[in-house]
Amino acid sequence: MRSPRTAAPTPVVRLLPQLADFAARQYGDAPFLLRRSGEGWAGFTFAQAARAVHAFAALLARQGVRPGDRVGLQGENRPEWGLAYLAILEVGGVVVPLDVQLKAQEVGEILATAGATHAIASARQLPVLQSVREGRLRHLHIVSLDPVEGLPTWDEAQECFPDEPARELQADPDDLAVIIFTSGTTGQAKGVMLSHTNLLSNAEGVARSIDCGPGDRMLSVLPIHHTFESTIGFLCTLRTGASVAYARGLDSKQLREDMRCSGATIFVAVPLLYEKLLTAIHRGIEDLPAPRRLLVKSLLGATRLVRWTTGQRIGRSLLHLVRERTGLHRIRIFVSGAAPLAPEVFWGYTDLGWTMIEGYGLTETSPVVCFNPPARSNPGAVGWPLVGVEVRIDSPDAEGNGELAVRGPNVMLGYYGNPVATAEVLRDGWFYTGDLVRFLPDGRVKITGRLKNMIATAAGKKIYPEEIEVQLVNSPYVLEAVVAGGRDARGEREEVHAHIYPNLPELELLARSQGRTCDDAFVESVLRADVEGRCEALAPYKRVKRLIVRKQEFPKTTTGKIKRQDLSADANAQPVRAAGVA
Repeated sequence: MRSPRTAAPTPVVRLLPQLADFAARQYGDAPFLLRRSGEGWAGFTFAQAARAVHAFAALLARQGVRPGDRVGLQGENRPEWGLAYLAILEVGGVVVPLDVQLKAQEVGEILATAGATHAIASARQLPVLQSVREGRLRHLHIVSLDPVEGLPTWDEAQECFPDEPARELQADPDDLAVIIFTSGTTGQAKGVMLSHTNLLSNAEGVARSIDCGPGDRMLSVLPIHHTFESTIGFLCTLRTGASVAYARGLDSKQLREDMRCSGATIFVAVPLLYEKLLTAIHRGIEDLPAPRRLLVKSLLGATRLVRWTTGQRIGRSLLHLVRERTGLHRIRIFVSGAAPLAPEVFWGYTDLGWTMIEGYGLTETSPVVCFNPPARSNPGAVGWPLVGVEVRIDSPDAEGNGELAVRGPNVMLGYYGNPVATAEVLRDGWFYTGDLVRFLPDGRVKITGRLKNMIATAAGKKIYPEEIEVQLVNSPYVLEAVVAGGRDARGEREEVHAHIYPNLPELELLARSQGRTCDDAFVESVLRADVEGRCEALAPYKRVKRLIVRKQEFPKTTTGKIKRQDLSADANAQPVRAAGVA
């Protein structure tokens, strides 16, 4: 079972750093990379960005960066990060992006494994790199993105090389450009090797498939060292002429202010952030004076009724005043990725009049594999393969579920220094993702689970936890849920266990309405009954047999993915109580 093969679009340039001059010629003095200051949003135009890249490349060359050298790059989301990324490539170096949350030991391990000779960082991250140099990599050369005494800096480059021309590039499009060390949610860190072709083809495919261009602005919130953000929120905007505003952070108040005043028209985030934002919007509706609250709820009810009965989505025209009140009325497209988006969240935004699109990708695929285009966006699947990307289902079962394999110019070169791991996932030109999927009748790809997460019962039944999690997270009393395999009370058989972090504010409201105390016993009883009810629609062997209630949120990666390691043993869950369900 496979998708139809489509021709991959030809990128507008051969090598990544050439995008800077392409954009400068195409879009000139239009705003490109912006940060918020006391005077508003300001930063680089496309023309200024190209000049800044060439200047910083000259500084890096003076500091000894040579073709093939590995260069670490660690900094918060800011205009200089992407420009430094292009400058490294312009001198022929290989970029090694680093998570700002990594500690010195982790950064040292990555830089040592990559064989890095240089590292670039913002002032906030310099202590980490200096610790790495003192303790492990004595010959590491450090460059700062901020003014710092005793180090070569970004400002120095702009002062010393203001009119530096673009350097002559000797690289080949299939040469290594970036090594991204990622462990995802399981396993040891692997260095994903991506070429110029990998990233350019993916950016080109997205650019030709989504309605984005000059006049659009993305608000950047996801960590820029991740491929999802760097490809969509930097390379694609450079290609299409859209601008980027860098949010000050994830503090909910600051983020809402940045969304309101940045002029953003496109917002790319993960489901957890969308869930919190939608909750805040509905909380704002509840805080309206009674007549206005009743009017808004009536309009929302009418929007849902029309959608249910006719399929038409009328929220855009019916609820424009509500969107204006939120301050988010300029946003026309919400993009979700990195984890499954609950259908209720999708319809929550759609009924309010926004366009929500969901996609799917992996670091190993640069990253986009599939997405729902704005004109055909529906929940329940991650969409159709991106133009030029071919997918197939390997060894499908009776229900059509099998491992997703991907082929196309976006597929990585392999794992750095790890031929065994590379051979496990790259076979005959196909990348085997480890994700279980099936095709819907309309050709869209639906993710049904992960091979590593699959629960196998003693009767030989295969259970995909994600299918059950979708049911549980729809509950108003559940903030987060992870389903994992666990042993029955006798320790003999594998069964379904649900780890739940409860929505305590909602449970407290329920307890007060019933005149009860919201203690552990009340929380457990409500959740157990709720889980039982939501599992009734599932086959008996898929139903949750044991419930573990957590006192703390699940640990997460920097893109908001829950870390699933050792959940079956409940190693760090700090349960309120573990109870049988069915």
